[in-house]
Amino acid sequence: MNPEQRPEPANSTDSYCIAGRLRMLARVITGHYNEAFAAQGVTFAQAGLLMHMFAQPGIRQADLSKRLQIEKSAMSRDVQLLQKKGWLTDNLRNGLFLTEDGRLLAKRCHKIWKALNEQVHNDLGADAVDGLSVFSNHVLLKFLPNQ
Repeated sequence: MNPEQRPEPANSTDSYCIAGRLRMLARVITGHYNEAFAAQGVTFAQAGLLMHMFAQPGIRQADLSKRLQIEKSAMSRDVQLLQKKGWLTDNLRNGLFLTEDGRLLAKRCHKIWKALNEQVHNDLGADAVDGLSVFSNHVLLKFLPNQ
């Protein structure tokens, strides 16, 4: 969007779809993050899983899926891919554990994520980031009250 374009206020039209807007914004931001991780040979989603597994060795696939609100089939596909690339151990029954290569990649991904996240925060500004925090808290409390 160029600087002269201003987004319509949320209440300016009855056709404003929150779900559609969120999906569009997610694609924009995810694309930006995917570009940052491309040199490591992973997507943002894969980098996120690696970082979570690094922080919580042995986490069960179902628990990680639930925590991140990822469908089980999508989680299963990503886990299989991480295994195939040699970043995840073969024995999943005992939980998700990274190989040494996986741990090294997770560390590199964390450095990239930290710098990128700070840059996105700066680019968007405190008001937008704070607004996102308020919005996400409302959504989670309203639609996932028991988690």
